[in-house]
Amino acid sequence: KYPRIYSRVQIAAQMFRKVTDRQLVEIGGVTAAQLGVLTRVAAAEELNQTSLARDLRLNDSAITAMVRRLIGLGMLEKSRSTADSRAWALKLTPKGDEAIEKINAQPLSINDRIEAEFGSEVLTEFVSKLNRIIELCDEELGTDVELSGK
Repeated sequence: KYPRIYSRVQIAAQMFRKVTDRQLVEIGGVTAAQLGVLTRVAAAEELNQTSLARDLRLNDSAITAMVRRLIGLGMLEKSRSTADSRAWALKLTPKGDEAIEKINAQPLSINDRIEAEFGSEVLTEFVSKLNRIIELCDEELGTDVELSGK
């Protein structure tokens, strides 16, 4: 019924991630997924791994591995939750903050090329359509997660 939409979205996402990861690692030493974790932790007052996994729509084992890697890189740390002393909260370190600042200060060439190709209005509409696809899938799965990046 639809001309290979899943396949094309998957290929585009994989290629975009590969190019973006290469550029982000050069600038800030982290991949796009790792930057997503750092950015989400930086924006939260207090965040645990379970909430982080839900927010980023990743499974617990993927978040555990990523958090472990970012702790090893000195960009994240765990501390006792102020709300529940039995729980651990994630906290950005100065090195993690520095990575985010470096990346925010230097636009990625792939993003510049995509914007030049399509224009900001088309990209805004495209992101809106992608968010709607995510919402429809959430409805099908019975999940209720607030979209970030709208």
